[in-house]
Amino acid sequence: AGVQEAGCRAVGSLALNADNQVKIAGEGGIGVVLGAMRMHAEHPGVQEAGCGAVGTLAVIPENKVKIAGGGGIGVVRGAMRLHAEHAGVQHLGSLAVAALE
Repeated sequence: AGVQEAGCRAVGSLALNADNQVKIAGEGGIGVVLGAMRMHAEHPGVQEAGCGAVGTLAVIPENKVKIAGGGGIGVVRGAMRLHAEHAGVQHLGSLAVAALE
């Protein structure tokens, strides 16, 4: 799970650049992040990093559609339910949900 957490954090960091947001989505990065979150639902670090990446990627309207189409809203909300006591998951999850609305 450590590799997936680091990968999600890297995607989130790279997605701070608008050009990278388009490239990440175009290369299937949204699906990779959501897949990591699904595979490691019990790992709060992966969930926190994944929520951060989803929230950052959701800045672009086209990415919102891809995230929603990939079940991303449910994945983020699931992370928030499962890790209700984890401040980082709650914070970044809330930001991701707000970005997707």
